[in-house]
Amino acid sequence: MCVEIIKVASEVLNFSRQRMLVNMRFLEPAIRMLTESPSKCMCNRSYGMGTDGKNLYYNPEYVLRAYQKEKGFVSRMYLHLVVHGIFRHFFVNPQIEQRKWDLACDMATEYIIESWKLDFADISAGADEKRELDRIRKNVGLMNAEKIYGYLKKTKESEIDWLEKIFRRDDHSFWYPETKNRNDVIQVKSGQVNQNREVMSSNQKLEELWKQAAKKIQVDLETFMKSRSGENGDFLVNLKLANRKKQDYSAFLRKFTRLGERMKINDEEFDYNFYTYGMQLYGNMPLIEPLEYKDVRVVKTFVTVIDTSGSVEEEKLRRFLEKTYQILKSGQKSEDRVNFHLIQCDALVQKDVKITSEKELEQVMEDLTLYGRGGTDFRPAFEYIEELQKNGELTNLNGMLYFTDGMGVYPRKKPEYPVAFIYDSEVLDEIPEVPAWAIRYLMDDI
Repeated sequence: MCVEIIKVASEVLNFSRQRMLVNMRFLEPAIRMLTESPSKCMCNRSYGMGTDGKNLYYNPEYVLRAYQKEKGFVSRMYLHLVVHGIFRHFFVNPQIEQRKWDLACDMATEYIIESWKLDFADISAGADEKRELDRIRKNVGLMNAEKIYGYLKKTKESEIDWLEKIFRRDDHSFWYPETKNRNDVIQVKSGQVNQNREVMSSNQKLEELWKQAAKKIQVDLETFMKSRSGENGDFLVNLKLANRKKQDYSAFLRKFTRLGERMKINDEEFDYNFYTYGMQLYGNMPLIEPLEYKDVRVVKTFVTVIDTSGSVEEEKLRRFLEKTYQILKSGQKSEDRVNFHLIQCDALVQKDVKITSEKELEQVMEDLTLYGRGGTDFRPAFEYIEELQKNGELTNLNGMLYFTDGMGVYPRKKPEYPVAFIYDSEVLDEIPEVPAWAIRYLMDDI
C-alpha cells in the first residue's frame, strides 16, 4: 500500500481526533486509549475501521474516500469507536449471540452520538435511522447495549437484517479472540506504526484501564463540567450504570446470613500421626481425629417479596428464587427446615407462600402464578411482616429481599431486620434511590 496514502489518512484521523478533543474535552481519557494503526486486513473487509480496545485499526483508502465524500464521517466513526470503549462493548461474554450483540452496540452508540448533536461529526443520517431509534426506545426505555440486545433476542430475523443495514458501522471481528489478528499492522517510515509494539498482558488489565477512563469521564461531567451534564443526560445515566461496582449475588446474599452457634466437624483435616498409630496398633483400624471445627452459616427465617405491579419476567423470577433459596440453604444440615416466605405485593399483599424444603420450593416454582398488577407501594409488605412477627410466625428474621422493577412508596420507619431492594439492571432507566437504612442491589447475574 502506498506510504503517501497512509500518511494522508493518518493526518485525517489526527485532525478528527483534535476536533474531538477541542469539542468534547471530557472524553480525553478515552480518546487517549486508542492508537491509530493502518491495517492490511481492513482492506478486504466490509467495514473500514474497527478497534480491539488498544488499537484503532483502519483502511487508509477507506478513510480518504469517506473524508472526501462527507467530512464529518471520519470524526463520527472515530467517536463511535471511542464510545464502544467507554462502555467496554468489546469485552464480550462468550455465550453472547454475536450478531445481535454487535448490532445492539452499534445502535446504542449511535443513539448516544445522535443525542450530542455535534456539528463536527454530523452526517446525513437518514430518517429511517432516527425513526427506528425512537421506536426502539419506546420499547426498551434506556438505550444501552444490554437492553437493546434483550430486545433484539426477541426480534425476527427480517427485522435484524433491516436494522443491520441502517446501523452497522464498524468491524467488530477484533472483539472476538478467534478472529483477532494483531500481526497485520503495516510498517511505515519513522516507526509510526510498529508491528512488534508491546501488548498488554491480559484483557482484564485492559478492561480495568477502560473502567478508569470511564470513571474519570463521569467525575468530570458530575463536577468540573456541571454546565454540560444536562446535554449529556442519556450518556451520563448510561455511564453511571456501566461504572457501578458489580457484586456477585452469592456474595451479596451472604450479608444477610449470620454465623450460628452450631459447630461442624471439618472432615478435610485430621492428624496423620493418629492415623498411622492406629494402623500399626490394630492393623486395619486407623484412628482419625479432626483437627478443627468450623462455624456454618445458619439461616432460620427469611422473606422474599416480589413486586407484582410491573412487568416481571417470569423466567428471571424463577431463576432468582431458585438461586436465592440454594444460597440460603447452603451450610444447613440436611434435616434443617428453613422458614422461607415468598410474598407477592403490588399496592396490597396478594399472596404469601411458606417454603420449608427444596421439595416445597420445586412445587411453588412449578405452580408459580403472579398476582396483582396494581400500583406500587412497598409499605403493605412491611406491615404484613410486622403482623407475622407479632404472631410468632417470623421469629429470628434474618432479612428481607424485595425484588422490584420500579419505584414505590417506602416506609418511614426502619425495620429491625436487614432489607435489600433488588432491581433487574436490564429494566432500569436510572439507578433508583432507596432509604438510608436499606441496601440497593442491581442484579446482572440472573
